[in-house]
Amino acid sequence: MEFILVGLFVGALSGSLGIGGAVVLIPILTLAFGFSQTRAQGTSIGALLPPVGLFAALAYYRQGLLDVRASGLIALGFVFGALGGASLVQYLPQIWLKRAFATLLVYVGVQLLFASEGRKLGAVLPGVIAAAGMWTLYLLRRALGKKTPPPKPPAPPPSDDIDYVI
Repeated sequence: MEFILVGLFVGALSGSLGIGGAVVLIPILTLAFGFSQTRAQGTSIGALLPPVGLFAALAYYRQGLLDVRASGLIALGFVFGALGGASLVQYLPQIWLKRAFATLLVYVGVQLLFASEGRKLGAVLPGVIAAAGMWTLYLLRRALGKKTPPPKPPAPPPSDDIDYVI
């Protein structure tokens, strides 16, 4: 039942804001349900493909808000890009996938909030600054974080000063 509620929430955001549901669904699956990053990504693709790809597109098409040619060309690129990305993901460490995803979310969020429509460079700069700031804070946190001393070597076995000869 909880997955249906998540689907309703993510679907409403995807349909109304035009976002890829993965931006919302992957964090929900990892944080609320304990999915690994790769399992959340795969589940997201599997869940979003039919409903978002078909029904929402039909609704936009009926309103004259869908560029069929551009959509078709993008879909063609998606086929090969998704195949390559899905094949590569098994070789990437989970922690780096999470960090890359977090960087993307910060960049996109700041872009949408601060970007200037009239200037191309101005449209890129806020997201770059925010992503760089996020990584700077992360690296500082790691550098200043608790340092655990290396474990002590095991103590030698007690000696009784007895020589055994076999």
